[in-house]
Amino acid sequence: MTRRLWVVPLTLLAACAGKGKNDVTVVPPGAPVEQIEMDPIKIAAVKGPDGTHLETYDVTELFERAGAALSAKRPADAARDYDQLLKEFPDTRFTKAALYNGGLAYEGTKDWQTAIARFQRLATEHPDSSDAKDAQFQIGACYAEMGNWPTSATTFAQILERKDLTADDKIEAMGRRGFAQFQLKDLDTAERTFQSAIYYFNSIASEERLETDFYLGLVRFHLGEIPHERFRAVPLRLPEKQMGIDMEDKARLLLAAQRQYIETIKIGNPQWAAASGYQIGSLYEEFYDAFIHAPIPDQLQGEANQEKREVYYEELRKRIRILLEKALRTHEQNLLMLERLGVQNEWRDKSKLAFAKLQRLLDPSYKFEFADPSSAGTETPAPPPPAAPTPPAERGGAPAGEPSIRDPKDQAPQEAGPERQIL
Repeated sequence: MTRRLWVVPLTLLAACAGKGKNDVTVVPPGAPVEQIEMDPIKIAAVKGPDGTHLETYDVTELFERAGAALSAKRPADAARDYDQLLKEFPDTRFTKAALYNGGLAYEGTKDWQTAIARFQRLATEHPDSSDAKDAQFQIGACYAEMGNWPTSATTFAQILERKDLTADDKIEAMGRRGFAQFQLKDLDTAERTFQSAIYYFNSIASEERLETDFYLGLVRFHLGEIPHERFRAVPLRLPEKQMGIDMEDKARLLLAAQRQYIETIKIGNPQWAAASGYQIGSLYEEFYDAFIHAPIPDQLQGEANQEKREVYYEELRKRIRILLEKALRTHEQNLLMLERLGVQNEWRDKSKLAFAKLQRLLDPSYKFEFADPSSAGTETPAPPPPAAPTPPAERGGAPAGEPSIRDPKDQAPQEAGPERQIL
């Protein structure tokens, strides 16, 4: 049990130096006095097995202990210490940094609501702080982690109204806003947001260099995901004339998605390049599956027409084999690219699995499983994609995977890099 006694702010008065410890200095009236303000110290009476003893600690010690815990990936310990600092020392030079770092700590424990509260307090109480802008970005990212896409989109829209955004800030905010709209299945609005980001980038590309291409890659990749989603939604329907129209629509959307994925690869970000290479291969494989599961004419239905149906599927398979060959080549090229770049992620693993599957399908000895006529015409659901690539570092220039801890000893306005936590 701890019984807190008091907080002692220390103030030293000095007019001269060089005296012995027993000397008495008399300050003449009107003489200049130097006043040195020191950090507060907490003194507490602690009851333990051996009785009650006094413990003392100052705000600097507590702040540094919390920071060490956060750096050591002990976010729960860090959150506790930052909370204690804010409670025991509510108004010090460490307050703003403790609010921001406390938000990071609660992100580490996945307590998104409390993290938002810390960042919101920083942005509200210290709007002119160099960290207030970053706190807003973190708020939007936390809402995304919670799956609260409407509020995430609104938060990034509010950020875009700020006057202190760098080029990286703007592209990130537009990218994250568009991503939230995409998650809400508002594809038309998301597409406009992503296109705005591309338009803005093209307008400043000759004058300004981005610190990272990660969020530009996110924007371009999702400009491919939108026609990809529309491609999946187009059914192949009878009669034959309607199926011809559907095939044209599906092929057009495939090419539109492929163009955007190729543009993503050209940006040069290895993570988004891996994702794009995988998705190009998936487009061809999904088109193949759409043909296999398309409805068949009435004259091929029923047990009496089983032989005719088998001939139909065999002929169909020969005609659309080129789609599997294109998918195989794409995954092979993607794997070669990723090996050259040294990329190890889920998209690479998925490409390896898809490559092996396609090899089996293209093997002449492979026993083809015919589609069930009763399920013909139903859409084949797309498998869930691997996790989106993780930003290379957090805002503030911290190494990948490390929290960008704030230090009140460095209060100069930051040329902040664009990297922040969470996608």
